[in-house]
Amino acid sequence: MPNTITKTTLHDGPRNLVQLINIVGDGSGEETNLLLVDRSAFVPTDGTELVVEKIEGQLNAFTAALIFDASTDLVFARLPADWFCYDWEKIGGVSSNKAGTGANGDILITTSSLGNGDTATFYLHMRKS
Repeated sequence: MPNTITKTTLHDGPRNLVQLINIVGDGSGEETNLLLVDRSAFVPTDGTELVVEKIEGQLNAFTAALIFDASTDLVFARLPADWFCYDWEKIGGVSSNKAGTGANGDILITTSSLGNGDTATFYLHMRKS
């Protein structure tokens, strides 16, 4: 049985998107470049940019990297095995377009040391462009 990753959309407005992510490890191994946020699934679907304004939550016993999907993927946040809050709202957020060629607005996740019973809960606060 694979790790359980639950993605719940808490808000999907014309401009803003908030998702709650829950992860429960089952000992089957790491997640590598797993699609976490599919930009094309949220209206307006013609845009390709997501601007991450805030990430907050907690990972227990493992770490993770959040990645903007592009021709050359771009790691934009490293989540520690602890409580965290990255808040970029005051500077306008971190744009998926920073990934360059082939950027599509999708967000991927790669875990490190995800083991049986390890858990995570975090929120992604994003703006659509």
